[in-house]
Amino acid sequence: MQRLGWPKLLNFLWLLLFSLSLSADSKRHHIVGVFADIEREITVKDGRLVGRFAPYYRCVFSRVDGDFRFVNMPLAQILRQLEKGGISVGLPLIQTVERDQYADFGGPLFRLEYVYLMVQDFPPLESMTGLRFGFVRKFAGLDLLKGDSPNVIHVSDWAQAVEMLRLGRVDVVVLPWIMMDLYLEGYGGPHYERTAAWIDLSMYISHKVKDSRLKDDFRDAIRACRLIGEKSHDAWDIPGRQRDPEG
Repeated sequence: MQRLGWPKLLNFLWLLLFSLSLSADSKRHHIVGVFADIEREITVKDGRLVGRFAPYYRCVFSRVDGDFRFVNMPLAQILRQLEKGGISVGLPLIQTVERDQYADFGGPLFRLEYVYLMVQDFPPLESMTGLRFGFVRKFAGLDLLKGDSPNVIHVSDWAQAVEMLRLGRVDVVVLPWIMMDLYLEGYGGPHYERTAAWIDLSMYISHKVKDSRLKDDFRDAIRACRLIGEKSHDAWDIPGRQRDPEG
């Protein structure tokens, strides 16, 4: 009887350890990098997400098990830490081929209109040569460059890009339309804008995350929250112009 009891006891202990490891895995701590310098749209306050984008992301995180700690970071740092595995998730981000090499895009959550901002009413940008574009460092909009031989001037944030535009050091800045009022506040001169693209925003999950379920859980939550956001248009919709009817 004693010999028969040992295998059962060992199986019991193994199952107990396995269940404890699953429980610990589901509660693994995850650091979430949140794009700094866009505080009105999204930021971290008292440990939670706030701002105009926040309802979408709070919906997503409420549907995914885990202990998530949100930290404001510059965009370049978010991307670097996603690649190294220093953070599990980065947001808000758009999808690029480069980022796909080290992280998984969560799928479209909501859309924003990006515009070309100028202080001169240029002819069609495609017809011009040598335009100077002000881009936030690591911003994933290089495919929006126009004209022959465009030049990219990297800056630390959009406020600096718009200031360089005012000073004539760049010709065009690409940024989300809903943020223009922040950066043009107090500017009395003329400005011009043209739609650059409607772009899906979401998040990236690092390939270094050991929790194999996390990516699929986030993608399921994002699909659900995108639909909820569409049905809760008045409460959730991000202020801005009428969306592209073809988008």
